[in-house]
Amino acid sequence: MRSSTLSLLLLLSVGVLGACGTTGGALFDDGRGSYVQENALSGKDSVHVVEGRIYRGMPIDHALAALGPPASQDTTTADGETRIEYTYRSRPNAFDPGNVPRAYIYAVDQTVTDWTNLNRIPRFDAYYEGGM
Repeated sequence: MRSSTLSLLLLLSVGVLGACGTTGGALFDDGRGSYVQENALSGKDSVHVVEGRIYRGMPIDHALAALGPPASQDTTTADGETRIEYTYRSRPNAFDPGNVPRAYIYAVDQTVTDWTNLNRIPRFDAYYEGGM
């Protein structure tokens, strides 16, 4: 009976690992791959979106797909141009909860024009908050 239990556990673990292997890309790209397929992006935009990177001149919808939804946005219009500032915030961590870095993406007429502090926002879904 003990051997059959071990065999069953081994079979289940192989099945779980197999399922993770077939869907792992979709789980870890936060829907970026499906966004590329659904919107028939160019080669350059496809690579940038899947890798979570942006460039100046990129359509803002593609940039938002690459980076994920912003925490907030601010729209201003001057001289007939609509400028949008998208704000990204990192989550507080246990080591320094008061320090929440911000990054900004700037777009004019639906095109990325510039950004600041993107290197300060970690690309991870969770921070290491462990204790010793």
